[in-house]
Amino acid sequence: MVIENIKRLAKESKIFIIALTLLVITLSWMYFLVFFTKGVVYDEVFLKKEVIGADTHYIGKGRWGQIHITVKGIKGIHDNIEVIYRLPNNIVEKYEVGFEKNNEDFREKVVIKDINNNIIFEGRYREGDIFLFDKNEEPFIEGIGHIIINDQNPYKSDYKIYLKSVVSFASGEGEQIRGDVRLLVISIFLIIITVIDIKYPLFFFRLRHSLSVENPEPSDFYITMQRISWCISPIIILIGLLAAIF
Repeated sequence: MVIENIKRLAKESKIFIIALTLLVITLSWMYFLVFFTKGVVYDEVFLKKEVIGADTHYIGKGRWGQIHITVKGIKGIHDNIEVIYRLPNNIVEKYEVGFEKNNEDFREKVVIKDINNNIIFEGRYREGDIFLFDKNEEPFIEGIGHIIINDQNPYKSDYKIYLKSVVSFASGEGEQIRGDVRLLVISIFLIIITVIDIKYPLFFFRLRHSLSVENPEPSDFYITMQRISWCISPIIILIGLLAAIF
């Protein structure tokens, strides 16, 4: 079996151990580099964050094409911030967002202008809120998201960019790492269990039966199933690790 051959080589060759260690370290470094990449999720697509001077770019590629959202300016430093959407099907929209701190309220005053410098929204915003709020302090409800019908490309001439999204990009809200921490923790737990089981094949067996049976010995069936699990577990772990970053 592959596992048995690896164990034999590990015992007989120091060069193999060094090479294997370097390979694991390199792959781990590359994986965590991707896992901890910062960005945002837009239309269920992860957009990688790239900062160039005062401009922040969020770039990613989804099912329907490339998405590139540019934020020109930094909240708290610049009075007005431009948010430019470049979406599939050559959709390009530009907005200008202005913030004004209100000392009497936790919400900031926000003004949004379109590409023609027309005011299209004036109200209030607070990071973490689901909605924007209009001048009357009423929730500004735009929709529930972009719905794909019959597997059709949603990026058409009537595609709607929600103003809450525009303000969120302008304020830097919603940034996150690419990876799913829960899946990573589960995968690491499985790695630890698998490594212990391969290194000490009788550890879990004796841990389970030592209190009820003196000097327990595994059956041939147990040994066979254990070796099968050694082949299946790495596949499950690999799927979990990949799912954590895609």
